[in-house]
Amino acid sequence: MNYVYEPRTPFEKKALDNINLEISKGEFVTILGRTGSGKSTLLQLMNGILKPSSGTVSVDKISTSNKNEDSIFDVRRKVGLVFQYPEHQFFEETVLKEIAFGPKNFGIEANELYDVVLEGIDMVGLSRDVLNKSPFNLSGGEKRKVAIASVISCKPEYLVFDEPTSGLDPVSVELFFDMVKKLRKSGKTIIVVTHSVKEAIQNSERMIVMAKGHVVFDGDTQSFIKSKKLTEWGMLPPPLYRVAWKIEEQVGNFDIKDNELSEAMNYLKNMVN
Repeated sequence: MNYVYEPRTPFEKKALDNINLEISKGEFVTILGRTGSGKSTLLQLMNGILKPSSGTVSVDKISTSNKNEDSIFDVRRKVGLVFQYPEHQFFEETVLKEIAFGPKNFGIEANELYDVVLEGIDMVGLSRDVLNKSPFNLSGGEKRKVAIASVISCKPEYLVFDEPTSGLDPVSVELFFDMVKKLRKSGKTIIVVTHSVKEAIQNSERMIVMAKGHVVFDGDTQSFIKSKKLTEWGMLPPPLYRVAWKIEEQVGNFDIKDNELSEAMNYLKNMVN
């Protein structure tokens, strides 16, 4: 699959080049990469906001391509995308109307809407007291939860988050990932784009790293850590991992049992986590 912005113009730019990925139901996947690597473009292709310039995107055997318009609605119903600053897109007068807007447009009947909204706010841990408040008057963390609830209420099977912790304090970040893990237990597939290597290591099981429109790594978290190529990919490893790697380099010159080194390394990694 490929994607080109403004093709056949002087501003043509190939954002994704020969991407071939498969994400299974129930996975928790993190997509990493520096700014301009193609992460957000990939997410918008997953959701059907963009269509590939060549190739296809398939969601449960529903495919989208630059020649296929009919499947876009079905793909968007299955893949819920939460933007980096979703609260900037609020336009309804109350939280209730804001969360109900999406499911209403996806055809959920009026007599079911209220229950769907309640299910959404309960899932993200919002108090029902906010339903009649303006979404613009909520705290930053509450706004983010309203945005996520509005996507959850559409009942997607896949939840895709673009830089969801951007601008959140450490406590709110922890609460966000607690919520995401609860969503996963309910059967959702989770895909998160982030710049934070530490958040990815602590929460995800599979890492996909992008650079200049290519996938340069796709594997489990332990393989990602052991690769030691984060700097090469334009990312900064967490400080304690850098210390652990340095110790590993230095200890390699001494006669130390492997299990002792392993124990020391695991201690440092547990401190990170």
